[in-house]
Order: sequence, then structure tokens, then C-alpha cells
Amino acid sequence: MKWGTALLFSALTSVATQAYEQDFYIAGSLAAHELADETGQKVAVHIGAKNIADNNFFLGGELEFALLKNNHFQDTYDGYKEDYSYSANIPVGKRFPISSGSSVDVYGLAGYSSLRIYKGSDDMTADGFRWGAGVDGNFSDLMIGLRYTQGKLNGSRDGASEFDDTEKNLSLMLGYRIQL
Repeated sequence: MKWGTALLFSALTSVATQAYEQDFYIAGSLAAHELADETGQKVAVHIGAKNIADNNFFLGGELEFALLKNNHFQDTYDGYKEDYSYSANIPVGKRFPISSGSSVDVYGLAGYSSLRIYKGSDDMTADGFRWGAGVDGNFSDLMIGLRYTQGKLNGSRDGASEFDDTEKNLSLMLGYRIQL
């Protein structure tokens, strides 16, 4: 087992045993999406959890599933279309309580993203590391957030031509959360 993985599991175990509160959430987001300097749209569903420790720092996990539409990418890259993407993220941040039932979460995140690009029966998957930052307003059971993510994606088309470019997203999120 690599040292980074061991350290991550240690941190997750440590925060989980010291957590005094846990949030589970499901959210939807609309995003301005960019791949290879070509702009489009992204609609996503986020399912995640945050473990909040005694000092209001938190560590969480999230899965994101998205549908993409990018006509500029299709025009520039000879008819290749973006289809869908999925990501696994680890948000790490601090919760700032405002009043009972209301708080603001400020966080950074790191994760892994995979994106499908296709043209007819010719398809490829570009994947790689992603990172970003966000802020969520928590109001009772409602969550509203703004998030920026960026990732370096690599893949190959037709087994020959390489794809190596950057994906960027600016997302507005709206979700429902359950506090335990």
C-alpha cells in the first residue's frame, strides 16, 4: 500500500471517530463547463457526506454523475461530442455556524474524474486528477453552493491520437441534506 493511501485512510478514520455531526446530501448542479478551451454546459447529480469534527473542520466524500453538452467542442474537434462524466471527490474544509440550523461551509476538494467523448462508434475516455474549491450555505435541510473545479484529463482516440487537456467547471448547486 502506498504511503499516500495509508495516510488518507488514517485521516478518514481519525475524523470519523471524532466527528460530532454528519451531513448526508443529494444535490443537483448546473455548470458552465470548459474542455480544451471550448465552452459548454454540464448538469450533474452529487451524492455525498461530510463528517464534522469538534472544531468544525470537516472531511467528506462525494460522487458526481454529469451529462455534458458542448457544441463548440464538437465543431472544433471534427464532430466528437462530450457525453457524460463521473467523479469521486474528497472535500476538506471548515464549517462556520451562523445561527441554529444555518451555517456556511468553505472547502477545497481533490478527486478523480472520467469523461466520455465519442463520434459514432468511435469513443474514448479521458480521465485524471481534479481539484477545486467551493462554498455551501446550509439552511436547515437545504444546501446552496458555488463550486469551481479543474482537472487534467488524459486519454486516446482510436488508440492512436492522444488527448491531454484541461476541464474546468463553475457550478451552482442546490440540494437536500440530512443531519445525523
